[in-house]
Amino acid sequence: MQEPLREIFDVIYADRAGCHPMTKEESAVWDCARRILGGDMIDRLIYSQSRSLSEGEYEMFREGFLLGVQLMLEVK
Repeated sequence: MQEPLREIFDVIYADRAGCHPMTKEESAVWDCARRILGGDMIDRLIYSQSRSLSEGEYEMFREGFLLGVQLMLEVK
């Protein structure tokens, strides 16, 4: 277990957070782009976008965890 926070995030938090379904407007844009760029490219774009969002969520999770630890150390 080299990165315990990453493991906690991946195993516990990310599963609870779930995914956010696309709105009708987003879906319509992706459908239009799919016709132009092809399904494989759109799948790759959506995957890379979701990975970017997940990394951002992890960074916020990490910052929140570290803040919580700092606050606990201040309690006497």
